[in-house]
Order: sequence, then structure tokens, then C-alpha cells
Amino acid sequence: EAEEILIEDNKVVGVTLKPFNKEAFTVTCSQIVAAPGRGGAEWLEKTVKKLNLETMNNEVDIGVRVEVPNSVMDNVTKALYEAKMVYYGDTYENKVRTFCMNPGGVVSEEHYENGLAVVNGHSYGDKSKWTENTNFAILVSTRFTQPFNQPIEYGQYVAKLANMLTGGPIMVQRLGDLLKGRRTTKERLAKSTTIPTLKTAVPGDLSFVLPPRHLTTIIESLKAFDHLCPGLYSKNTLLYGVEVKFYSSKVKVDEKLMTKVDGLYTIGDGAGVTRGLMQASATGIYVAETISKKL
Repeated sequence: EAEEILIEDNKVVGVTLKPFNKEAFTVTCSQIVAAPGRGGAEWLEKTVKKLNLETMNNEVDIGVRVEVPNSVMDNVTKALYEAKMVYYGDTYENKVRTFCMNPGGVVSEEHYENGLAVVNGHSYGDKSKWTENTNFAILVSTRFTQPFNQPIEYGQYVAKLANMLTGGPIMVQRLGDLLKGRRTTKERLAKSTTIPTLKTAVPGDLSFVLPPRHLTTIIESLKAFDHLCPGLYSKNTLLYGVEVKFYSSKVKVDEKLMTKVDGLYTIGDGAGVTRGLMQASATGIYVAETISKKL
């Protein structure tokens, strides 16, 4: 773990590293790229505060992972593979977007260092492992205003509620049950024509987890996207929760993605600079090229 970034005269001079179960040591350097990923967003936030770097309060994306039969999404996934759909809610006008679309994919559970379970999804490169379902995230973006400045903690709190209600695993609910204001039970889930790919998911009620603002916006977006993908707004559509994308408060950087500290760059999703793997990868290449020109 990187314990501390060392600065002298507003320039990078090194970093203190602490291996697991070993003594910390210092590495001398003049260039550091902070790319902690979403899981390290909280670490970066603490680090930049210690360095007194100026930040902008960033968004937190909270939502669900949607699972439907491939046939519902074929008209977009066969043309684009991963469609990016954006909608602004009718009631609250929050931005909602689709993310990480996986045709023939599986819904999965992932854990952060603190044991927090959140939902995710993927497709296998080997098409022989593809399923009958497509899954994707629907995320509601919220940018908080002063005095609140803990978007990461807020997202963690919502995800913890879901973990509390299920006893740890991911929660799943049929859209039809959600619209009727009732919990999905094992019996109701067994009647679903959409077979869940995450077998460990616990049937429940997402209305006890997601704030009304988020839940209303998600339902409105599903209804709107149904015009593009008929069958999406179906009682058998499965919603898994919670999916949360943590982004650090965005550090102010220049056009080279360097902070006000000479030699310190911040990139990727964990730094609040990007919103996805491709963009995050591009920032890494961009900064690597910038640094290589200085060598």
C-alpha cells in the first residue's frame, strides 16, 4: 500500500510503501501517477486532503443491475454491443445512464476491502459460455452540494442497507413486484420467465434500500428505454441491488492531468477523471506518453 506521497518545494520526491506484514520503505522518484481505481477512491481522497490539493465535489452513481432475456436487447447489442443510453427523470430530472452492458452475460457479486457486497456483471470472451440473458447497470448520478462532501460514504451507506436486509448477499427483485409495492419471494422469483444468473442473490424489496429519488428515476428510465427495447419494462425484468460506482472528489489538474504538485498526476475512475474502463485506460496511455517525453 502507498502510505504517503512525499513532496518537497511543491515537487514529487518519492513515495512511502508498506507491504503486507512488512516494514515500510521509501522509493525516490520525480513522477507519480495516482491511479487507485474505484476501490481506492477513498484512499486518494484522504491523500489529496493531506497534500492540501484543491478538489471538486464529485458525483456518486447509485442504481441497480438489470437482467433480461437476450431477445429484449438484441436490437441494440447486435449493432453496438454496449449501448450507452441516457435519460433525465420525469419527476426529479436526475440524469440516469446505462453502463457495462453484457449480452449473454452473467450477474456477479464483488466485494470491497471492508466486506461491502455490491453487484456487477460481465460477459465471457468465449461465446460457448454465454447465457440466455443480457445484463447492464442503470445508474442515477447525484452531485451533492455544500455542506455535504462525503459522496463515497453516502454510496457505501446505501449498499450497506442492502447487505443488512439480505444478511450479506446481493438482493434481487422482479420489476413487477416492485411496481406492486411488494417484496419478491422465492416463490415469486421461481415464477419469473427470466432465470437469474446470480444464483446466490436473495429475493427482497429494493424500496427498503434505494432512496425514493433514485428508485423513481430508475423506474421512469426503464419505462422510457422500453420504447427502444420492447420487453424491458416487463414484470419479469430482474433488478439486482445495489450497484454503486465510487468516484473520488475530482482533483483539479491541468491539460496534462498533472496536479498543482509538479510530477503528481491523477488518472482514471478512482481519481474522478473518467467514467469507464476505456476512458480510464486512455488517461493512462496519455500520461505515460507525457512522462516518457520528459525522460
